[in-house]
Amino acid sequence: MKEESDAYRWIAPFYSRLSRFVFDDRLRESKTIFLKDLPSKKILILGGGDGSDYEEIQKEIQGEFWELSVSMLDKAKKNLENSELIFHLGNFKSNQKFDLICLPFVLDTLPDEELERFLFSFKKNLNPDAKVFMSDFFEPVNFRQKALHQLMISFFRFATGHRRKDIPDYELAFGKAGFKLSQEKKLLKGWVRAQLWELA
Repeated sequence: MKEESDAYRWIAPFYSRLSRFVFDDRLRESKTIFLKDLPSKKILILGGGDGSDYEEIQKEIQGEFWELSVSMLDKAKKNLENSELIFHLGNFKSNQKFDLICLPFVLDTLPDEELERFLFSFKKNLNPDAKVFMSDFFEPVNFRQKALHQLMISFFRFATGHRRKDIPDYELAFGKAGFKLSQEKKLLKGWVRAQLWELA
């Protein structure tokens, strides 16, 4: 991911409240739906925001948490102070091995070439049988979702400098990086999905 100035500085204080106001609890659900048996797993969370979605399970979490925004990271440290996570600011750089890599609403912000490089970048950090857990927006399925999706894209492009205007072809990007889809859960009629990917 591209390392930038703190683009989330002014929205960090109300980011989670805004998300819950618009989507109720469905985005949090999509980020945690596959998190089972955490005490036996070392996890890596890339782009975890303020960490509030993991508060209820924080005592079970061990591993690393990486975030580009210092404002979001500061909030995550407070929200997850009872976890066994090690917090890092900046682009992911680690030689550690993980059982599960979590990508919560990260991939839809990356241009295609950067997305492919990003997926390749952490393959060396996967333990045998490890999985990649991504949750993100897919193509909206009705008029309300399409209007809201376009509004969100416009807002984040203005507020945070996101460069993406459309939905990535996740299947193509993961396939090029050497992964295959192993499990999927659909929420909001498929507009939001949680997926598990493993090495092909």
